[in-house]
Amino acid sequence: MPKPPASAPKKVIAVRLDLLPRLIQKAEELKQNPNQLANLLMEGGLDAMDAEGAYESPIVQIYRTLKGKTLLTSKAVMAICSVVVPEIYKIDQQQQRILLDLINKHDGPLTATTLKGYHQLAAQMNKERIEHEKEVARLQRAQKSR
Repeated sequence: MPKPPASAPKKVIAVRLDLLPRLIQKAEELKQNPNQLANLLMEGGLDAMDAEGAYESPIVQIYRTLKGKTLLTSKAVMAICSVVVPEIYKIDQQQQRILLDLINKHDGPLTATTLKGYHQLAAQMNKERIEHEKEVARLQRAQKSR
């Protein structure tokens, strides 16, 4: 009978107790074993340390995509965008999130014209969001007063 392959020796590394609930929660959200998620996070961190230039861990990308969050680092992207659209730093957090989501979903070269268009679209979408929230609040007040 062939001998089963020997697995790599396991070492135990402790996770701080205050991080454990978050690790377990994220593991459940990603349908991962907490130990497996810890290894994926560690691998991503080590790869980021070794990478030339910017690097984002694949497990972080998967999680942020799953949660509908922006993949790009907003501080870096906003700094780059401000070269083309200087007024970009005057926008609020919600409009910034919308802009980063639009840029994140962009396929192909990101030209100055495209970036300016995204900036205008983000402003319009943010304005519509604000109007929608006002209308919902108005309807809720009307419902409560009945």
